[in-house]
Amino acid sequence: MPNAVLEILLTQRDEQLAVMDQVLNQVAQRDSQDLVPAERELLERSRARIVELDEQITPLEAFEDLRGAHTDRIARLPHPVPGGEIEPARLPAQPRRVDGGDRMPDYASAGAFVVDLLRARGIMDRNVVDAAAAARIAALQTRVVADQKTADTTGILPTPIVGQVVNLIDANRPLIQSLGGAMALGGIPGSTFTRPKITQHTTVGVQSGEKTQLPSQKMTISPVSFTKSTYGGTVDISRQDIDWTSPAAWDILIRDLANVYAVQTETAVAAAFKSGATHAAVAVATNTLADWAKALYLAAADSYVNGLMMPDRIWCSLDVWAALGALVDVGRVVLPADAAVGGDSSGPGDIGGSSLADFRGDLLGLPRIVVPTFASGTCIVGPSALFEVYEEVIGLLSVVEPSILGVQVAYGGYVAFGSLAGAAFVPLTPPAGLTVPASVAIDEPHEAAPQEANPPTKSK
Repeated sequence: MPNAVLEILLTQRDEQLAVMDQVLNQVAQRDSQDLVPAERELLERSRARIVELDEQITPLEAFEDLRGAHTDRIARLPHPVPGGEIEPARLPAQPRRVDGGDRMPDYASAGAFVVDLLRARGIMDRNVVDAAAAARIAALQTRVVADQKTADTTGILPTPIVGQVVNLIDANRPLIQSLGGAMALGGIPGSTFTRPKITQHTTVGVQSGEKTQLPSQKMTISPVSFTKSTYGGTVDISRQDIDWTSPAAWDILIRDLANVYAVQTETAVAAAFKSGATHAAVAVATNTLADWAKALYLAAADSYVNGLMMPDRIWCSLDVWAALGALVDVGRVVLPADAAVGGDSSGPGDIGGSSLADFRGDLLGLPRIVVPTFASGTCIVGPSALFEVYEEVIGLLSVVEPSILGVQVAYGGYVAFGSLAGAAFVPLTPPAGLTVPASVAIDEPHEAAPQEANPPTKSK
């Protein structure tokens, strides 16, 4: 039988290795690969726990090897019988009645039983019932055997936990990634900082005559303010919950804090991004490809006029993705794959691709970014370079509370974000006929209050 204790210890060892991999992957994604004290502490804690587990696993594995060798040796031993001959082991003698009434049929194989059953039913010999066979089958059927089931042995029946804990949270940050990722915030002092922006350019014109004054206009550079915000969460966990749980509650708790931090910061950036799109919305007349294409091109033109940069992204909410995906995928009539650039239904030349398997896809040559934390009906066109996100991840902090045998743990970071040209981001108003099932509406258990960025000055 399997060694339940050994299986539990091996599972805990796998979990500690997974924690170390997760910490190292998080460090690799930062601009600085230096480990913060909390990360070093977590790696050292996991390493020490693996050493402790190995000290318990080694003798148990040796015991399993010994038991396997013993089983093999017993199977190979001959069984002597009186008279000096050796034959295979026999079952011990069973008490029987003198009249043979309790003797049960002894079938050499399953096939022999089936043949006897067919004879007892008159199937083997043209409806002629074999009385002896019928008696043997009847003896088997009438014998009363006590049933013992798992409900009778609940005291020794283990309840194993199989696999990792199910985690229904998406820690991806598609909006922040589409904006080029979060830039480093660690070297910027103060609670606020500014980004310089040219709000008035110099001028050049036709000289009115020889030796006449050329046109002149000063250049004005104004600041765009960014405010730092702190996001984080804390939990006070008992030593018992750390030491007695399997899978370990400590590791699961830390991963959950990091995942929820990612969701909260993405939600805050999404709210500020939507509110910072200050250009008047372009209405989509009807829910058809033609009207969507017309509105997208109008929005792209407005985006360039106000930002002097070509738009490079289309951001949309889940319901808009569902509606546009249905229109684009039906026959792929208007937006087929572009073979001229080596495209197919899944390659880089797929200018109108869509898939139920993921959110990947393009519209009119622009990457379509699906932001699940957007409010329903959101669709925005603009240049990703004109909205910036800064972040410094503090990571894990913990302090031991010896008087109550507890550990207080926290996870957080600093985030600042804002628009450099709000009018360059042009929202689209979906048509009134856009019908999406109510289940598409996002349930936001971790909804965060949006951060208000300073209104940007429109570029000229």
